[in-house]
Amino acid sequence: MNINSSITKSKHFAVIMEKYDKFGKSLPLRTFWREYVNDIDETISYKVWYKFMKKFNGVVIEKTNSIVDKYADKQVNENTLEKNSLKNILKIADFTIEELTENPDLLKKIPPEERMKWLFQSMKARDSRMITVAKVKAEERKTSLYEDMLQGAQYGEIVEIEEEEEEIEATPKKLEEKVVVFNPNNL
Repeated sequence: MNINSSITKSKHFAVIMEKYDKFGKSLPLRTFWREYVNDIDETISYKVWYKFMKKFNGVVIEKTNSIVDKYADKQVNENTLEKNSLKNILKIADFTIEELTENPDLLKKIPPEERMKWLFQSMKARDSRMITVAKVKAEERKTSLYEDMLQGAQYGEIVEIEEEEEEIEATPKKLEEKVVVFNPNNL
């Protein structure tokens, strides 16, 4: 951090910043200055402290933003790496299947226990992926439903359908007419 200030040149700078790290972030600037900075070094005025903290917090915010940007870049890179690794795994699987179909004697060299272990591991991995996909799809449906409801309520797009209500009310009468009685003798 390159901030030119009389505060950074103070012989008490390290002590002040240590106190700031412990207490200063939760206190208003003026309170921290009065309780800590002014007690430690009386040559630092509130105006100088205010300007310094404005610069200091700007540097901290810039560093935080760059960390967020690096994290976003890392996420994109991880997604790309995951796609590439999946492509490589599928290439290896295709190559292995082709080789095994051309030369089935290769499979005899692998003990049946090992082959069964591979089978169950691949089934477990497939099930795990399918469950994850199902959960994601369910969450997307919920989100979409909530968004549609909110949008409809906001813009008046939800219209009550009276015809369906009439059908629902008429349903019990139709059911009463078509009552099926269970008779064990008719089996």
